[in-house]
Amino acid sequence: MSHTHQGDGRTRRRSGPEEARGRPGRPWGVVPAIACVAVLTACGGSGTADTGAADRSGDTQTSPAAGPAASTGTPPSSAAPSAEGPDEGGGGPPASAPATPRPAAVGRCEATGLALTLKAHGQEMNSKYFDLRLTNTGTEPCDLVGHPGVSLLDAGGERVGEPATRSSDGAGGGPVRLRPGQAAHATVKTAGEGVTDGRCWPEAATLLVYPPGSKQTVTTHGLDGLRVCGDSFQVGPVGDRAP
Repeated sequence: MSHTHQGDGRTRRRSGPEEARGRPGRPWGVVPAIACVAVLTACGGSGTADTGAADRSGDTQTSPAAGPAASTGTPPSSAAPSAEGPDEGGGGPPASAPATPRPAAVGRCEATGLALTLKAHGQEMNSKYFDLRLTNTGTEPCDLVGHPGVSLLDAGGERVGEPATRSSDGAGGGPVRLRPGQAAHATVKTAGEGVTDGRCWPEAATLLVYPPGSKQTVTTHGLDGLRVCGDSFQVGPVGDRAP
């Protein structure tokens, strides 16, 4: 019995829980812990070295912070046109050169700068023609366009007959620019005495003319034989040449 118990005891010692867990193997559990501490220490040292290397390389290399912005795939936005003027360096168009001054506009001829003359210009069929001239006596060019107003006065300053009616006789119609000393021409027409049975207006002493567009008048006493007959008294528009 005693032998049997000893044999069973040995068996129990071999198959007991502590023997199965390998009690003699406890020192191996300390080894991984020591190894881990060594690894962690090595990792910490490596991180410090890498940080120092990064600090040193930052002096000569581009900062990694620029990487994400470049990797987004979004192209850089184009620069918006500057609203600043050339003085502020805004890149706008250069200032244009000053415009060339335009010549002063030519004004209308006024009565105070015109001289009036009347010249007989012949007779055709049943009509007599006269050349009415308005000469620029000023120092600047001026323009005339249209029909003058024409009347006859007696020696006392009273009007003789009626003012002349407008016609298309002559070479006028468009604007006429008169340089100093130049004259504009208008055709005055009346019926001949021989075809009116002598029905004529009293002889006039003065020719009174309103230049086109003017409310002032110019006059002349040189009528050169003008006498209105047959109640026909007409004037054409001013032109740049004699009729």
